Amino acid sequence: MVGDFFLACALSIIWPAAARAKTTPIDDSGTQAIEPAVTLRWKSATPSRTGADNLMVGSTTIRVRINVTPWLRRSGRIYLDLPAQQPGPVSASWTTQGRLQPGQVHSGNRMLVYSRPIAAPFMEDVLTFQFSVDGTLIRRTFPLTFHFEMDEE
Repeated sequence: MVGDFFLACALSIIWPAAARAKTTPIDDSGTQAIEPAVTLRWKSATPSRTGADNLMVGSTTIRVRINVTPWLRRSGRIYLDLPAQQPGPVSASWTTQGRLQPGQVHSGNRMLVYSRPIAAPFMEDVLTFQFSVDGTLIRRTFPLTFHFEMDEE
């Protein structure tokens, strides 16, 4: 037992934890919403009596244009970040036209959308988003924000 503890300590000295990558917001000022407003609708046509099926869903299409000039000819990992925001927990999933990776994320988290060398100063794609939120939290219209970040290697 004591030998196992010593071995674990020795391995942690030999293999130190990897240094955290530097995370930087990416200029996405060229990104445009093709459909600027998302209309939410009840996922189920008939809500359950237990209140367990209060999910509202909506979709929109976004033309993404991010400026990756600072990372040109270097490798990096690009994430889509969906911060925690009002009215409460939001889930998003998306499809792409192939430049970025499709995926899904819950508010307060981020998801990897690109991990290769950066070969051009701008990266463009069209993302079709599907959002879902608990309908009992919706009292009025609300802005939904996300952004892109780079983890430099």
